[in-house]
Amino acid sequence: MVAGKYFGGWRKFIHDFVYGYGSFMFFTRPSANLLLLACTMMRPWVGLLGIIGGVSTLLCRRWLGLVMVAGGLEVANGILAGLLVGYFFGPDWRTAVLAVCAGPFAVLVSAAMGAALLKHRLPLLSGSFVVVGGLLLAVGRALALPWGVPAPPPPIEWLPMPLAEFLKALGGIYLTRTPAGGALVLAALALSSRTLAVLAAMGFILAELALVVLLVPVDELAGSSAASAAIMAAIMTGGLFTTPSLRAFGVAAFSAVCATVVSLSLFNALWFLALPALSLPFLLTTWLVMYALRPERGAQWRHYWGFPALPERNLEAARQAEARGLSPFSIPLKAPFAGTWTVYQGYDGEHTHKVPWEHAIDFHRLVDGRACRGGGERLEDYFCFGLSVRSPAGGRVVAACSDLPDNPPGEVDVINNWGNHVLIAIASGDYVLLAHLRRGSVTVKVGDDVVPGQPLGQCGNSGRSPHPHLHLHVQSGFALGSSTRPFHLSGVCIEVAGGRRFDLNAVPAEGDLVSAPVVSEALRRGLHMPIARRLTYRAAEPDGRVRDVTIEVDLDPTNQFRLVTEGGAAVSLAETDSLIALYSRSGPPDDFLDGFVLANGYIPLIDIEAEWHDVPPTSLLPLPRLLRGLAWLLPALVSARSRYRKEWDTVHLVWRHSGEHSLCLAGTPVWRCRTDAMVPEGGSISSFSLTVGDRVVLAANLASVGIKGDTGVPGWDVPIGKVV
Repeated sequence: MVAGKYFGGWRKFIHDFVYGYGSFMFFTRPSANLLLLACTMMRPWVGLLGIIGGVSTLLCRRWLGLVMVAGGLEVANGILAGLLVGYFFGPDWRTAVLAVCAGPFAVLVSAAMGAALLKHRLPLLSGSFVVVGGLLLAVGRALALPWGVPAPPPPIEWLPMPLAEFLKALGGIYLTRTPAGGALVLAALALSSRTLAVLAAMGFILAELALVVLLVPVDELAGSSAASAAIMAAIMTGGLFTTPSLRAFGVAAFSAVCATVVSLSLFNALWFLALPALSLPFLLTTWLVMYALRPERGAQWRHYWGFPALPERNLEAARQAEARGLSPFSIPLKAPFAGTWTVYQGYDGEHTHKVPWEHAIDFHRLVDGRACRGGGERLEDYFCFGLSVRSPAGGRVVAACSDLPDNPPGEVDVINNWGNHVLIAIASGDYVLLAHLRRGSVTVKVGDDVVPGQPLGQCGNSGRSPHPHLHLHVQSGFALGSSTRPFHLSGVCIEVAGGRRFDLNAVPAEGDLVSAPVVSEALRRGLHMPIARRLTYRAAEPDGRVRDVTIEVDLDPTNQFRLVTEGGAAVSLAETDSLIALYSRSGPPDDFLDGFVLANGYIPLIDIEAEWHDVPPTSLLPLPRLLRGLAWLLPALVSARSRYRKEWDTVHLVWRHSGEHSLCLAGTPVWRCRTDAMVPEGGSISSFSLTVGDRVVLAANLASVGIKGDTGVPGWDVPIGKVV
């Protein structure tokens, strides 16, 4: 029973151990982590103690009943501490015991240090390795353990010196400062992220230039250690914690130079204490840069730092988020009205939308191309006058005015520019202003909490407004007239040639017709995905095989809904008041789930014919090997684009969603495929298909709908033909 307690779930144990090698660089590929393991084993004694440190950490974590500490980084820190013990001390049973001690210390120090750093929004990374490693070195010296004598690396005559030094600096990250060890680290970097490999090369080049300027030999330990620190600082500040961009590369370059100087300083300062700097130089540089460039330091840093992930994943997520109205550089708002209105003046409008109010939109109502009846002598002649104005966001009313008179047509009040208005403080820390409202129509007061769609007042003609219209902007400060911030309308329809475009990131221009579509309750009810919902599809493949594939809805430990297949492939699921969206594909390869996500990336819950656009991950496309390799090699230049159209099928009485998907190189389409999906008014997605050229590569029909069983709750499935 004791063995079962410690060693039960050995598959997860091995998984956590292997992933620990690259966890502080957020590697997700098992092959990349195994390459790092192989790098440490180039010196078997050192690599063995690294294994002992990692296993000890996992066993201690399990014994203490902890699921994960500091995001799993305690395993990486335990491995590094074990490697350090093996690097400095030679073979001895006491040295092995010291490596075992790395585990408990790594767990405890990671927990305490990670919590302290989190308060300042800083990552742990290899921070606990510095503390635990220094402690173990002190103990080893007190025990008079035999010193390890690293064997000199065999010379590689044909390798150019700069490349050899680059590889040695990479290998030094895992205490294997040899070209062969560095080659394995470089392979792991390139396999996981080409962007990180480029950042590593850039960090090394800048470090070498700085060392040359400072007259420090680049092939000695001080210079090589400084290059390692520069590489890691560049990777962290320009790759793993932000989205790839020119600014990110600039920050990475700055961090690399700083880390080089900090490394030289600490190397010399600690030399007299007979202590190594370990990873302290890159850690201090990374923490200082992240702390100095906090969001409150300036608008340009407000959304620079993000959730740590490989740069390619961050880039795909940023592209899709922007297409779906979640750009960090623009505030999403709902339409502040019902029905269809026309943009009277847009961003940078020629009348009044100039700096600092360039980000603003004026709306009015046109009927047959006219804003009013007759000559428009009376306010009541204008079609928008008196219509309801709704809250475009949730928040708290911080200012409201309703007692200013409405101007006769053609007159303005230049004393009270904004007229009757409502100012709402929203979660981002900004303020939404709705201005020129009708006298006496405002229905909210200061201190009221409002929700999107809540009536606030009526469109009027107060303030600097010659004709009835609604002014909308987002401002950065509380005072009326503060500088404006970019915003967009989410979940609206824009009239385009041939129909309507449903848009989650709309910045309508002058003359655009904007409408707030009505959500179909039948679609919302039919497509709703409760926990344990089970959908079984009968899928036909190109070779003629037919198989049943089951998708289930679950809730992960972070309260994120997911669709999961029997093979463990998963995609996150989000439901809002106007759409259902799939994002963040994870798990093993699964052509069926990829096709399902591509065909149903997001579905607007509206009952009108419309089109919309999306930016899916390129990994969802059934690309030829050459193009897949190109997308892997050049993620910044290669992207996917999807265009969907929703039409009512009068024959089958379902909504048909047709999608055209392109792989684009520098914005130019180079490959295409298409999808089709059928969505009944009150049911789940009944069928979908994926076609490349004239070849159908996947066709699936819904066979049954059910609920997954649970303890005390029986599962059930109903054939689709019998669903009521």
